[in-house]
Amino acid sequence: MKKFSPKEILIPTIVLLVICVVSAALLGGTNMLTKDKIASIEAEAKATAMQTVMPDAVSFSDAVIADEGLEYSEALDADSNTLGYAFTVSENGYGGEIKVMVGIKPDGAVSKVAILSADNETPGLGQNVKKDSFLDQFIDKIGALTVTKNAPSSDTEIQAVTSATISSSAVTRAVNAALAYYAENLTGGGTNG
Repeated sequence: MKKFSPKEILIPTIVLLVICVVSAALLGGTNMLTKDKIASIEAEAKATAMQTVMPDAVSFSDAVIADEGLEYSEALDADSNTLGYAFTVSENGYGGEIKVMVGIKPDGAVSKVAILSADNETPGLGQNVKKDSFLDQFIDKIGALTVTKNAPSSDTEIQAVTSATISSSAVTRAVNAALAYYAENLTGGGTNG
């Protein structure tokens, strides 16, 4: 068995340490350069989604964090009257977190649903929850909704995207969370958060 001299151990160790320090510095620098841009893009996407789910709104209040994974903003008209609420809800899908924007009108019905992110869902399957053919099923729904693999037989059923029941269920859970929070806390038209 060969004995190593301290020099043979020390030099590779120092080289690896320098590589690690330089790599960490480069990653940290990249993060500092891009974090504001990423936050700006996310804020813009959220604002667009809020306008999509509450199209008659002229402005939105600051977000209120209601529960873990659930926040909302009041949708306002030009006279600052409440038109409804735009909820952002996160649920776990098949591949990870799905972020859903849910608009709820003053009568407690869903105005529209938009997907903020479902990037980790299976392309061509789970990511199909982003399609209008699936999302439009939620419009004007009230109360607890369930997912079915077949054609809906009642007003409370949502037909799952083919081969994406888990992703479809995650979106439905997000809509149900928004509907339940609204019914329990916001039905008076005011902000109770």
